[in-house]
Amino acid sequence: MSGASIPYHLRPHKAVDRRIFVDLLSRIERWRPLSEYVYLSMGAYPLEDHKLIHRTLGVTRLIAFDYDPAIVARQTFNRPIGSCHCVEKSSGDVVAELDQVLDQCGFGDPAGVIVWLDYTDPKKLGEQIREFQSLLDRLSAGDVVRVTVNAHPNEMIEASGGKPLLKEERRAKQFQSLQGRIKEFMPSWASADHMNETDLPKVIAESFAAAALKALPVSGALTFRPLSMVRYADSAQMLSMTGVVAKRSDEGELLARLGIQTWPFASDTWSDIHKLVVPNLTLRERLFLEREVVTTGPDQIVNALGFDAAGEISVADFIDSYKRYYRFYPTLLTAEL
Repeated sequence: MSGASIPYHLRPHKAVDRRIFVDLLSRIERWRPLSEYVYLSMGAYPLEDHKLIHRTLGVTRLIAFDYDPAIVARQTFNRPIGSCHCVEKSSGDVVAELDQVLDQCGFGDPAGVIVWLDYTDPKKLGEQIREFQSLLDRLSAGDVVRVTVNAHPNEMIEASGGKPLLKEERRAKQFQSLQGRIKEFMPSWASADHMNETDLPKVIAESFAAAALKALPVSGALTFRPLSMVRYADSAQMLSMTGVVAKRSDEGELLARLGIQTWPFASDTWSDIHKLVVPNLTLRERLFLEREVVTTGPDQIVNALGFDAAGEISVADFIDSYKRYYRFYPTLLTAEL
């Protein structure tokens, strides 16, 4: 099952990742006001990120897109506000026709754009990198880009019904497949040994870094500054990369205004990737952890809980990560309307 096919209310990792993104945008507002920006993303059928960005940041110029007309129809019904436009286009078409899409939605000449390209198909990774590069070619200083891609080693090759591969054979095939997909964007240091859950996201992130450098070379006035790299499990491991287009001369001011050094999910480089470990918690468990997590150590918390695992996740292993994101953990309740 792909992450896109899982109901949103069953995806706490995705919910936390989305709220971390909005928290970062609230910091970017210290540098540039975002209320007159246009927000574009695939959004899926519930438009959860559109709702959150409108409610949190006051952005009213919203665009959702998808190549599937059935999803676009559901997006149209689920629009959070009347000024949210839902268009039937692929991500490649949106990138290639960005100015036309903005004009057609009545959002020509915006203060800036925030674009989230939320991909799920690992077989199209090379195409996704090239779309990112093409997008940067069309953007201006102050524009924000976020890209989410599948970064699970097992997704790099098709499942085989034959004899199971040895670990070395499997990694060699994964690396060969990845090379064939991203070609010239493959980092020179990457090898089959990097085809694991920790290192593959770094390889992929560095390939996006190479694409950013092609779009905005060091000889130019603009740069794409990475701000946050996060990986998390959402049926398969996903990698979210967020950054901003800025004038090279403004980069120091940008980082100072964001206070990025004190933000727990900041990434100074493309390979500085944070891992989200998000267990499924009952409301009672969550309220207890929120009260204790800042001041109490993992061993004491485990003793107080009386158990040391939430599903397949060790409580002691996720506590340090939970300290940083507990404010963003979604509250999922049953309600009758």
